[in-house]
Amino acid sequence: MSGLAHLYLPGALTLWCALFFALAALWGYSQLLAGDESARRFARRAYGFFALSILLATVVMAILLARRDFRIDYVFQYTGLELPFHYQLAAFWAGQKGSFLIWLFWGALIGLPLLRTTGRKLEAPVMGIYTLAQLGILLILVRESPFLMLDHAPTDGQGLNPLLQDDWMVIHPPIMFVGYALSAVPFAFGMAALFRRDTTEWAARAFPWALAGFLVLGSAILLGGYWAYKTLGWGGYWGWDPVENASLIPWILGTALIHGLYLEKTRGRYRRANLVLAALVFLSVLYGTFLTRSGVLADFSVHSFVDLGISGWLVGLMAFFVGLSIWLLATRLPRLETAPNEDPLLSRGTFLVLGSIALLTSAVVVTVGTSAPLLTRFMKDPGQVGPEFYNRVNFPLAVAVAFLLALVPFLTWRGETALAALARKLAPGAVFAFLGAAAAAGLGVTDPFHLTLVALALLALATNLQTVVMRARSGGLAAAGGYLAHVGVGVILIGFLASSAYDQSVKVTLHQGERVSVGELALTFQRFLGREGRLRERAEVLVERQDGSSYLAYPQIFVNDRTRQLMVHPSVESFLLADLYLSPLEFDPGRAASTLAEVELAKGESRSLGGVEVAFAGFDMGAGGNALAQMASGAPVTIKALLDVTRDGVTERLEPIYRFEQSGRVEFPPVELPGGGRLAIGGINATAGAVRLLVEGVAGAKAGSSAYLALDVTKKPLIALVWWGFYVILAGGLLAVVARARQARRLDAAPTAGA
Repeated sequence: MSGLAHLYLPGALTLWCALFFALAALWGYSQLLAGDESARRFARRAYGFFALSILLATVVMAILLARRDFRIDYVFQYTGLELPFHYQLAAFWAGQKGSFLIWLFWGALIGLPLLRTTGRKLEAPVMGIYTLAQLGILLILVRESPFLMLDHAPTDGQGLNPLLQDDWMVIHPPIMFVGYALSAVPFAFGMAALFRRDTTEWAARAFPWALAGFLVLGSAILLGGYWAYKTLGWGGYWGWDPVENASLIPWILGTALIHGLYLEKTRGRYRRANLVLAALVFLSVLYGTFLTRSGVLADFSVHSFVDLGISGWLVGLMAFFVGLSIWLLATRLPRLETAPNEDPLLSRGTFLVLGSIALLTSAVVVTVGTSAPLLTRFMKDPGQVGPEFYNRVNFPLAVAVAFLLALVPFLTWRGETALAALARKLAPGAVFAFLGAAAAAGLGVTDPFHLTLVALALLALATNLQTVVMRARSGGLAAAGGYLAHVGVGVILIGFLASSAYDQSVKVTLHQGERVSVGELALTFQRFLGREGRLRERAEVLVERQDGSSYLAYPQIFVNDRTRQLMVHPSVESFLLADLYLSPLEFDPGRAASTLAEVELAKGESRSLGGVEVAFAGFDMGAGGNALAQMASGAPVTIKALLDVTRDGVTERLEPIYRFEQSGRVEFPPVELPGGGRLAIGGINATAGAVRLLVEGVAGAKAGSSAYLALDVTKKPLIALVWWGFYVILAGGLLAVVARARQARRLDAAPTAGA
């Protein structure tokens, strides 16, 4: 740790106080766990002061960033004088130290309602384990303080990464860290239940928190995908980058967990599997943090952080919680009571389990693919897997999930034996799915596997929407959150397939003022606009559609002032069935036409320019006196070129001069050519004994070139379904959170009522 002289004490003291109060809270909860009821109040107060300390540390950092206090190393590294205020705020989580602090901030705040809602029996072990999770992050910040000071006070900072200077980055990372912080809550409930050997309440208590984590982390993934699509210019919303996968893996595992908790609450089954899942969700967050922040992926991911020397701390943190999980699971899990699985094949329970298995398989595949650089690190040629690997393996899993979701709404817990009755229930949705698949085939979807996914996704959409409507009519919409989320899955699967497998992209070069046909469109590059306020340099492109409508697109292409890095922002126009995506590749401002021809001639050499032939006979070094003597005395030096110019068979001697002074001033007055035009000496190549001539008014002058803009023009069919599908999933998750929170409150009230 750096000496006190190198720390900004108002910030560093808050972290030290937080460390003290976290240890005090752990001591208090250990005493409460030992049976000392009087320690409950002490532990709660200690945790409250811990949260207050983290809040103060966050406020101090925010003030330092707002004030642009470049004495602080973190402020110097990620901010600059030119940044607007909201990007100054985004700099908070631009670096490792700041992102750990915002993660800890959310975790500390989440603990305040958590300690009030755990139930008196579970509070000590749950809050003890949860505080340990916060303590692990805090120790990293104490070790690598965000309040380290420089030895001097720079006048400006290094600035924020240009890719992060986007409004979506102001809100995407903080939401993601809320999701990361929430992952510790079901983990704490699960490990606490194992520790106490009492799992009667844990599922009901953990369910609302698991749903909240699913909802928040899903929102962060949506925002990140939308940011990539709208800003980066590569036309995609998901590239299977390791940093992207680091948030996707816990979300997939969390999705499997909430389905497992639902089964445990309603059927009393799969308790052991759920406890393992609760551990895996949290451990996957730690593992993803290690992969993206230890520097092991620095050569494979543009988003990965460099190593700050905290790799050992991250490994230690991960090893501690892996060890704790393995110990509790190995020693307690075999003795836990759980209802045996007696569900028949065509039952809701079996299909939910199969769906969870599909999700787990996807999580394993993504984890292995993301870990490829680490797994091959000690090979001769370490490498990573590409998007094709993830797409190829996950596609059949998507088909399986669509099939399972399509049937679940009409299956019962006891199982379906009357297949005819099930078929009658599925008939309306099946007709809708068949018509939709037929329409897709008519629009060019010929791959049988793609048509299968379309049909099953539409069937899942229809059957789950039918169930949502039925529950809404019976007054139970709050209980239909899961089915509404399944509707969103059906929508998003179609959006994924259409926008990724059937997008159409073409590269085109548009010369200014020329109308170019691109498929059903006509594009005209009209002008290039300079910077205006917050608006960067951009091209104005007239886009004319086949139906006669038109609009102006403004793809941006500019050079970052600080890094001199070329940046592009696409123009995205959304229509009913597709987005038109114009991403700039290159811009050339062109050049004006020149009336001058340039030619270099050695002694005795001649050159024909249109109807004029020019021969260089040599230099006259004494035109203004002896040239060498003039040069030695510092006087102006005059050199004459002897040129024989022939036009229409008539030769005439021209003697243009080239005069230069020691100060750098140069004169080269032109002489008239016979028959029209002018000629002057543009320079002298003393080494080669050659003269460079500028000839005006004859053929051979440089033609001008118009400005041009190179674009990647992409049509993304049905991509809006990706965003709307996610919205529906999150809306369903929100309804489920409300319903499960009500159930948890009833659980809190039950002992009181019985007393």
